Amino acid sequence: MRLKTKIILICSLVVLFVSAICSMAAFYTMRAGYLDTAMGQEVQRAADCFSYIEDRIVNLQLDRGKIDRNVMEYIIKDTAVKAGVGNLACFYINHTGEETAVYNDTIFESQDLEQADYQNVSDHLEQTKIKRGKQYFGVYRSQNSSYSEYQIYMLADITYVQNRINLIGLGLVVLILFITVLSYVVLSAMMNKVLSPLQELNASAKQIACGNYNQRIMVKQRDEIGELSDNFNQMAEAVEIRTHSLEESEKRKTLFMGNLTHELKTPLTAISGYAKTLLTVKLPQEDKEEALSFIYEESCRLERLSKKMMNLLLLEEDGEIVRKQISAKELFSSVQAVCSGKLKEADMEIECHESGQMFLVDRDLFVEVLVNLIDNAIKVSSQGNRVLLTAGEHSITVQDFGKGIPEEEQEKILEPFYMIDKSRSRKSGGAGLGLAITVMILKKHDCRLKIESTVGKGTRMILQFV
Repeated sequence: MRLKTKIILICSLVVLFVSAICSMAAFYTMRAGYLDTAMGQEVQRAADCFSYIEDRIVNLQLDRGKIDRNVMEYIIKDTAVKAGVGNLACFYINHTGEETAVYNDTIFESQDLEQADYQNVSDHLEQTKIKRGKQYFGVYRSQNSSYSEYQIYMLADITYVQNRINLIGLGLVVLILFITVLSYVVLSAMMNKVLSPLQELNASAKQIACGNYNQRIMVKQRDEIGELSDNFNQMAEAVEIRTHSLEESEKRKTLFMGNLTHELKTPLTAISGYAKTLLTVKLPQEDKEEALSFIYEESCRLERLSKKMMNLLLLEEDGEIVRKQISAKELFSSVQAVCSGKLKEADMEIECHESGQMFLVDRDLFVEVLVNLIDNAIKVSSQGNRVLLTAGEHSITVQDFGKGIPEEEQEKILEPFYMIDKSRSRKSGGAGLGLAITVMILKKHDCRLKIESTVGKGTRMILQFV
């Protein structure tokens, strides 16, 4: 069962229950009121009727003395006609206690009327008792005189009261059903309006599940559902960004593996070819040494490539690095020691400029960054040139005076395996991983690499600390 249906049913049941309780209370209150009103009216009519009978009996007793049965019957009949009342009964009781019907306009016998359970109502009529049944309301009075004793009964049909009460009860039942149906319809309309944003959320969630990550919800109201819609939009945006990032990462990994396969294929093919030649062909000693030398050089190149690959993978997997305050002088000294051999081979030198600057870095990783940049500077420079290593307030600059980098290539050289001059790079043992590793290390240090280069004049690699 859907949430909307549950809420509507629960609210409708509550309305039904409350309406039923209120209607029952109103029904029994009106029922008691109607019955009490009817009883009061009939008691008053009985009082008037009995008072009239009593006055006539008294007057006749004064004139004639004893009142016999015929006179009493006349008085009762005449009273019924003049007072406009029906259902009167009068019974004479002689000295032996026997009861004789003088007049009986009711459907009951004297025994039935006498055995009824009457209650005293002395506050209404003296020596008068009342009895209320399902259909009749009875008033009984004993009339005593010095000569005779009569018992007079007056019955009033109160069926009309019960019929009226039944009609009211039926009306209340219809009203309860009407209120319940109306509340159901109103609640359905309200819930459709209130829950429409949730339906949009549900539809958008399904779209996102199908891969449409650009789905957003229009926030129409500033309440809890509006806040939920805002949070959903933020989540959808985060999912979209994350998905695009994963897609880009997957593309880069695919390209990376393709480039890696290509880089490994060339030296492996050469090594395999020279090894097969050495195994199948008898070569002069000089040719053998040349082949073995080539195999050794290519093996060393593969070893360097594998180490760089390991460094790249470790940088991607590792979390935080341990950074310490290192002086620029100490960093530059370490870099000079590592690069001294290559600088000597290229007949180049490093000029270091610093004035006591301190940098918060991982020493080994940052030395590798500077070594990679200087190694690239050596590769693109002519013999006898120089490399400038300069420390600023929040930056370190590596500058060469080589060929320079075209503007359209400056972003590409940061990608793994990308090389501007592939033939020259392979001759010098490069694989296009140095700058990719450099960028990853700088990212760990919250440092940004800025490239300023002019073709034919050289390049400045600026490491800007954030």
